Amino acid sequence: MKYINNIKRIALSLVLPMALVSCTEVWNGHYDVDNQKQSSDKTLWEEIESHPELQGFAECLKQYGYDKVLDGDQIYTVFAPQGALDVSKLSSEKVKVEVLENHIARFAHSANKATVNKSVMMLNEKLVDFTVAGEGYTLGNIALAETNIVAKNGVLHILTGQVPFFYNIWEYMTTDSVYSNICEYMYSFDEYELDEEASVKGPIVDGLQTYVDSVLETSNMLRLMLGDLNDEDSTYTMILPTNKAWDSAYQRIAPYYVYSGKTADRDSLQDYYTKLGIVSDLIFSHTVQKSMTDSLISTSLNVFHNPFDYILSDYNSMEDGVVCSNGKVFVVDELRHAPWDSWHARLQVEAERINGHKVNETTSIEYSRTMKNTDSLYYKVSKASYLEVVPKKSNTAPSVDFYVWNTLAASYDVKVVFLPQHLATDKSYGINPVHLAAEISFINDKDKTQKVKLVEAKDSVFVDPTRIDTVTLGTVTFPVTTYGEETASTILNVKSASNSKDKVNSRVLLIDCVILEPTKE
Repeated sequence: MKYINNIKRIALSLVLPMALVSCTEVWNGHYDVDNQKQSSDKTLWEEIESHPELQGFAECLKQYGYDKVLDGDQIYTVFAPQGALDVSKLSSEKVKVEVLENHIARFAHSANKATVNKSVMMLNEKLVDFTVAGEGYTLGNIALAETNIVAKNGVLHILTGQVPFFYNIWEYMTTDSVYSNICEYMYSFDEYELDEEASVKGPIVDGLQTYVDSVLETSNMLRLMLGDLNDEDSTYTMILPTNKAWDSAYQRIAPYYVYSGKTADRDSLQDYYTKLGIVSDLIFSHTVQKSMTDSLISTSLNVFHNPFDYILSDYNSMEDGVVCSNGKVFVVDELRHAPWDSWHARLQVEAERINGHKVNETTSIEYSRTMKNTDSLYYKVSKASYLEVVPKKSNTAPSVDFYVWNTLAASYDVKVVFLPQHLATDKSYGINPVHLAAEISFINDKDKTQKVKLVEAKDSVFVDPTRIDTVTLGTVTFPVTTYGEETASTILNVKSASNSKDKVNSRVLLIDCVILEPTKE
């Protein structure tokens, strides 16, 4: 699925289409400050060069080619910091995005008390507050030392210092190598595609179209699934594992995704789903939370109660954590999610699902039933539907197979939810219990089909005919996973243990659903 995130302008040149010039009419006759027409013969670059206190900023602009950008015809506002720039620990790309583009905005933004108090979008697409502060102005809480220096292609403001780059959660992961495992994993899903219509075409070279301004559409499947941590307009909380936490979680989760030896790419599948299992419950969108102190709901819709006693036990409250531009990050050295709250999830098969079951046609007849909303059990039955399986002949016992997908290499308690006998179409069996038998088949670690009897006739397991009865048939441990398989190889057989000679028990199976509940250790 294609998801278009924020359009990232990765420019071979930062020159905008000439149409922008006409929109500003050479910015209204060389810029109007406090309703007075002013003009200048200098470009923004020439103005910056003429200020000794901006030497550090000027040198950095020139090193990365922004001198040419600010010497052109397009209109910009430059907030130039005085003194040396703090770039010693940054890569070339980070200098451009986090420093230079963090101080340049498109179009003209004057320091005017009537129009300031707003957020200005910088070239890096960060919104930075431009506000009145007493008798002066600030940008991102950094005071302006001088304002409204007019150039022929924009306006220059001089700052008393460098505006800090305010990371969003997506960007924060890149700030320290201690997060490199999760960062490399999540960023590996990035895909780029050229937006030809939005890009500015250059000359054709060797038969190929070149562009003077390339606009790339960025998509990331993982952000679509779990939450767009790069979106400045959304708010998230993220549990960010260090490499220590990542490695420990990987060793813990990988055994759940051991595949059969017959599975193609078994090692790759194990690695893929293990990593997905690590990240699936680390992100929490603020739009779906009820009380973040009492519980956290992940974007995978799993609920974690008392988070500060549990998955965030290193912290005291939501006031802790690292503040980012679109939420908070809680760094942890250990991921404490219980398996059954996260990757080792409960599995449920709706009994009436057409491709989820098959009756023994020799002994049984099936009916898919839907309840009326006037029925007293309507809101208690999953999807208000159920399966009714009755004897085909007076001397046969009904039997039905249920197909279970996505079992992990783990233990489950196998349960079946039965409905009361008054729902049976054939009333001749009365309100009597059902005597059960059940077995489950699955692929074992020798790549063979293995059958395990969960309930035998001699075990005398009965269904209460007077109520909704959830019967636990037993516990089974699967040696390999079937996660992601197209055809279910895990099959649960449920049948009546009674025959025609049994005049006491009913032989009608009324089944709401089958549940495989993770066994809690």
